[in-house]
Amino acid sequence: MCFSDIAQIVGPKPMPAPTPSAEAFAAAVERVAAHRDSVAVVKLGGSAMEDPAATDACLRSVATLNRLGVPIVLVHGGGKAIDRAMAEAGLTPRKVAGRRYTDDATLAIVVRVLDEINAGLVAKLRELGTASSGVHDALIGEGLTIPGPEGQAIDLGRVGTVTRVNTGLLVDLTDLERTVPVLPSLAVCADDDWLNVNADTAAAAVAGMMSASKAIFLTDTPGVLRDRANPASLVPKLTEREARELIASGVIDGGMVPKVEACFEALEAGAKSALILDGRVPYSLLDVFLRDTFTGTAISR
Repeated sequence: MCFSDIAQIVGPKPMPAPTPSAEAFAAAVERVAAHRDSVAVVKLGGSAMEDPAATDACLRSVATLNRLGVPIVLVHGGGKAIDRAMAEAGLTPRKVAGRRYTDDATLAIVVRVLDEINAGLVAKLRELGTASSGVHDALIGEGLTIPGPEGQAIDLGRVGTVTRVNTGLLVDLTDLERTVPVLPSLAVCADDDWLNVNADTAAAAVAGMMSASKAIFLTDTPGVLRDRANPASLVPKLTEREARELIASGVIDGGMVPKVEACFEALEAGAKSALILDGRVPYSLLDVFLRDTFTGTAISR
């Protein structure tokens, strides 16, 4: 049997993976090194976490940045998993003035599911060789009420908002111990019980109070689109004024509104920049640090 016959049997030789040039590698390391002096806060959302491959790529990106000396704080939610756990328990979500109400039974499920997710993320980061710690008491909060139609306060049960962040603890972990803190979207309130906090809001509070260089929100869309049916209509950069105009005109609507508003909150509280990225795209997070351009929407003041 000649070589050509063997080649026909085994098929063509696979192409080698492209190797970056030394110059490109040096430029990439220099870009990453520029972020070593300030923390980046990354919010991993429930929807983006539904894709195991995307979650794995996100955590590998976090591990890589940690090895290169970039301090990262990871904040996560778990909405889809919580919905499934509630359905399994026979609980029907209750809405008050259009917002989800959290009673004691619902809160118990929220805490359990977020604890499980948190432990899984920490374990995966450790498997990747990255020091990581689940931090459950970094967020301090109070009960959240919303104004009713006649101006009265409407109680949402065990739903909260963040009033303080234990930044000293997080700085010790990220700077002194080179550890990635992983925070569930739960806050401790005055009675030492838990409050259910929107994960975008929690990440915004952490980013603001830590004066983060970047508040990065990983979600399940490419970013802000002028036409939701056309990914090519992505808006790469917006000022807060421009974003508010798009909300008022209805271009930004639905689930994108609270994510954009979380960017506003992070910037108002002290974060230097805010970005919305498609968490389903592998290594979209790492791209932010390695390249001059990335796929997503950056919002500035």
